[in-house]
Amino acid sequence: MTAHEGRPILSLAVRRGTLCMLFFRGRKLCDWRCSKKAAQSPDLATDTLRNWIARYRPEVVISQNPDAAGRKGQATIAILADIARVIEDADLQALIVTRAPRFENLYAEAADLAERYPVLKSRCPRKPPCYGSEPRALVYFEALAMAHQVFEGR
Repeated sequence: MTAHEGRPILSLAVRRGTLCMLFFRGRKLCDWRCSKKAAQSPDLATDTLRNWIARYRPEVVISQNPDAAGRKGQATIAILADIARVIEDADLQALIVTRAPRFENLYAEAADLAERYPVLKSRCPRKPPCYGSEPRALVYFEALAMAHQVFEGR
């Protein structure tokens, strides 16, 4: 039996103006939500997160380390920092992870994760042309990648 088996878990990601939550029971993906409004400010993000915590009652929350957020902007880093504070204040087990890319690009990673979690396969984004904007659905796979990283013990 793994350390996370059967436990309610939220995995959170913030990307390009969207806050995403995936809810797992153990390794089974049960629900997912995104909010553009929640990513407009740290206060809106924390309010949304508190609502998700009240609704899903997780024991574990996975989020990205704001101190190692790579190429994320200052507004996103501020949201990640406030998310970490909310998790701590809620007295939940926080798994603050540093993203470890396993593929040459995010789209290859998303395709691999979509095979492992077929329920999100319809949301798997395709790489846009160089002049196109990044698909909003990538945020689901960022949250999924962090959860998978935790589940695999990396």
